[in-house]
Amino acid sequence: MLIKLAFCILASNPKRFILKQITPNNGSSKEALLEQIAGTKQSIKEQLLENGALMFRGFDLKTPEDFEEVALALEPGLQNNYAGTSPRNSRTKFVHSASELPGHYPIMQHCEMSFLPTAPRYLFFFCYVEPQDGGETPVCDFRKVYDQMDPKIRKEFERRGVKLIRNYTGPKTKTGKDVYQLKRWDELFKTTDHHVVEEEAKKNELEVTWMDDDRLKLVNSRPSVLEHPDTGEKVWFNHLQVFHREAAAIEYKHIYKRRGDLFSLKYMIALNTITFFKRLFKKPEDEAMHMVFADDGSEIPKSYVEHVEQLIWNNLEAEPWKRGDVLMIDNFSTSHGRLPYKGPRDILVAWSA
Repeated sequence: MLIKLAFCILASNPKRFILKQITPNNGSSKEALLEQIAGTKQSIKEQLLENGALMFRGFDLKTPEDFEEVALALEPGLQNNYAGTSPRNSRTKFVHSASELPGHYPIMQHCEMSFLPTAPRYLFFFCYVEPQDGGETPVCDFRKVYDQMDPKIRKEFERRGVKLIRNYTGPKTKTGKDVYQLKRWDELFKTTDHHVVEEEAKKNELEVTWMDDDRLKLVNSRPSVLEHPDTGEKVWFNHLQVFHREAAAIEYKHIYKRRGDLFSLKYMIALNTITFFKRLFKKPEDEAMHMVFADDGSEIPKSYVEHVEQLIWNNLEAEPWKRGDVLMIDNFSTSHGRLPYKGPRDILVAWSA
C-alpha cells in the first residue's frame, strides 16, 4: 500500500486529503528509481489513472537532467512545444521552469492547455529548489469537480461551451501592458512574423485579429467538458477559473482564508480593487484574458466562477514540496496550480503529448 500523506487545506474548515506517494523500495539513487519505474511501470500507470496524481519522494534527484531522465522513463513521448500563457525558461531539451510569474501571483487550478485541441496527456513537476514559505503546487481531481457541480450550471456549460478571449501586446506596442498580461504575442509564438503567427494559430483553431498598436487578439471556442480517453469519465476541462476576469480576485479570497497572513491580505485587497476598477472602465472583450459562453458570446456570471472555484478548493490537495520530489499528473483528469510564496523557489516542468 502506498504511503498516505495527510494535511489540512483550509484553516477555518480543515479537511483531510490523500496524495499517493511512491517511495524507494530498493535504494534512493536515480539509477534505483529508474529500475523501480521499469519494474512497476504498469502499476504506476494504473495508480495514476485511479488517483490522477502521484508523488515520487525520497529519491536522490539533483539536477534538471536527472529529472528529464526520470520523466522520459515514465513517458518517452515528452514534448517541448508550449502554447500556454505562463512565461517559462528552458533548462534542458524537455525541461522548463514551471512559471516565471512573480511569487505573489496566484496560478489558479487548470488542466494544462485545456483551451487547445491538443492538450498534453501527462505533466511532470520537479522540486529543484525547495520553497520555505508557501509555493505548493496543489492538485485537484476535476472528475470530482464535474460530479459535484450544480446540475443546472453543469448542463448549461455542457450545452453552451466556452469562448476564450486573449489580448496580447506586441514588441512594438507603445502603451502599457495589462496587469494580468502574461506574455507578448512574439513571446508566445517565438516569432515576429505575422504570417507564421497566423499559420500556428490556425493549427490550434485560434481566430487571429491584428489590432492597433501592434496588439493581437486570439479567440477560440472549446467544449467545457472532456470525456477521459481511458475511462470515459466526464471531466471539467476548461480555463474558466483562470481566464475569467473575476477569477484571480476570487482565488485570493480562498488563499487568504488558507494562509490568514498580511502577505495574502495585501494582495487580496489589491486584486479585488484592480478587478473592481477594470469592471467599471474596461470592456470584457478587451481584457488580457477573459471567457464567455461560446454559443452567443454572453457573459458567464461571476456566481458561476465562484461556484466552480469553491468546488475546486473543496477538493484541493496541497502537499509542501521537498527537494528532489517528482509529481506526475494525468492532465486529462487532474488539475494543478501554484499557491503564492516568498523567498527562493524553483519548480521545473515537463510534459508529453
